[in-house]
Amino acid sequence: MKQIKVFEDAYKKAKFKQLRLIVFVLAVMMPVGTFAQKEKIIKNFWHAKVWLKDGTTDSGYIRNGHNTVCVYDETVVLNNLDGLFSKSRTHATTDIDSMYIWFDTEPDEVLVSHAVPVHYYYGNETPMEYGYPSMCYVLYQSKNITIYDAWDLFLGDVYLYKTPDMQYAKALFRKGKKLTEKRRATLCDEFDNYSIIKNYIRTIHKDKLKDDPYSFFLVIDKALGSAKRD
Repeated sequence: MKQIKVFEDAYKKAKFKQLRLIVFVLAVMMPVGTFAQKEKIIKNFWHAKVWLKDGTTDSGYIRNGHNTVCVYDETVVLNNLDGLFSKSRTHATTDIDSMYIWFDTEPDEVLVSHAVPVHYYYGNETPMEYGYPSMCYVLYQSKNITIYDAWDLFLGDVYLYKTPDMQYAKALFRKGKKLTEKRRATLCDEFDNYSIIKNYIRTIHKDKLKDDPYSFFLVIDKALGSAKRD
């Protein structure tokens, strides 16, 4: 497993924490050396390369209003920052397939982001839908499931999951938060058909998801895989 830095506060780099990236499909990541601009280094700005659905690409520094891309952003704004009047380019998330972002000072630590429709809610509540795909970072991927991190300017990081047959990625829980009894119940409802997952949720300590979310991702992956083989 390779550590990558995920930034929770777009304004203060010192507050950002590290996440551990688990990737089971090698195609999720590409060598950053193939597209990083080595001749120019700008500190503390997200550098990005965007792959568009029409087969073209664009790269530059993210210039959305919060200097990163949030779950509710409908566009990705890029600028080369190569002059006083450097022009920005705006790409709708509906036109984006995927995006890689990194800091020039840390070119080997790349975050992979997919444009994916999301149901931003817990359990069986009425889902919040934005009407357009959200840019979500890939944390874990296998043939059974993809776990995403959706960055919210107000709520922080929210983990979501999506199986190959799901149209939307669905919210799981907020990063760094204790498991409340209410959330424990709604997670059980979410995975009502999977006894392995329900037993795990019912028995874990309230700090387990806060301290070690990846164990839960592995449990979900294993349960979904077992269900396919049955």
